[in-house]
Amino acid sequence: MNKDVCIIATRGSALALWQARAVGQRLAAVHRGLRVIVREVRTEGDRSQAGGTPLAMHEGRGVFTREVDNELLTQQADIAVHSLKDQTTTLPAGIRLGMTLERGVAEDALIARADIALLDLPKDAVLGTGSPRRRAQLLRIRPDLRFTEVRGNIDTRLRKLEEGQVDALVLARAGLERLGYANRITQTFAAEAVMPAPCQGIVGVTCREADEDTQALLLAADHPSTHAQALAERSLLRRLGGGCHAPIGALARTHKGVLYLRAVVLSPDGRKAAEAMGKGPIPEAEDIGVRVAQDLEARGAVALLRESSV
Repeated sequence: MNKDVCIIATRGSALALWQARAVGQRLAAVHRGLRVIVREVRTEGDRSQAGGTPLAMHEGRGVFTREVDNELLTQQADIAVHSLKDQTTTLPAGIRLGMTLERGVAEDALIARADIALLDLPKDAVLGTGSPRRRAQLLRIRPDLRFTEVRGNIDTRLRKLEEGQVDALVLARAGLERLGYANRITQTFAAEAVMPAPCQGIVGVTCREADEDTQALLLAADHPSTHAQALAERSLLRRLGGGCHAPIGALARTHKGVLYLRAVVLSPDGRKAAEAMGKGPIPEAEDIGVRVAQDLEARGAVALLRESSV
């Protein structure tokens, strides 16, 4: 190893800092004597969140990742740590995905004020989520549901729940568990019912393409099967042209050298859906993503995505 210090760029949210520390711990465990420095960055998404702007209005712009990756391009940091589901499907020029941590739980979870499951919520219940993907899939289960955007950190969202502004929240289970809120979960949605966002539960680490020392540092600490899952899900999303707020769900799994990928594209009201699945050798992860996306296109995904963009 030719490096003894690694500077990590990250957002300053509690979850982002958890992720950065986890990456730092992984690197330090693999590379004895490596000193890790965390550099916090305020992003457009953080500023918009403070101002109450809906995230869907910033679709595809990398509002939680662009300024963090820019720390790499200006050589203020060696690596950048992201919730990979927030990262743009095409990385900025000069940057590559260097490693992933082992994937956490991928599913979405419900936190209801009355400690009940989705089917037990009252008629016309209001759920807090700004995700078109979640809304569309939950409407397939409960067409009477209503939705409202709930912004801010988890504490802020829980306070809005407790104040009665919403009947329940829908959030990524991984983030809740990582920050110690697992005991608040009242239902975990099976992927077959509510397909997760592409790369949900995956922590990704980017670096400069020209920085071979850092690439080697990351490669030694990478989790290969999770990395392959990320490549498959991201290539599917890139082929479909969907941003991180499009009504697209995808989940890859690996077993005995084979990668399995399932995906769904939905209309905004959840009444129409195109679903597809595929499999192949793990080294073909990106090709598998493209093939499944092409299958979805043949099943009407393009028209469904056009509906969601109106």
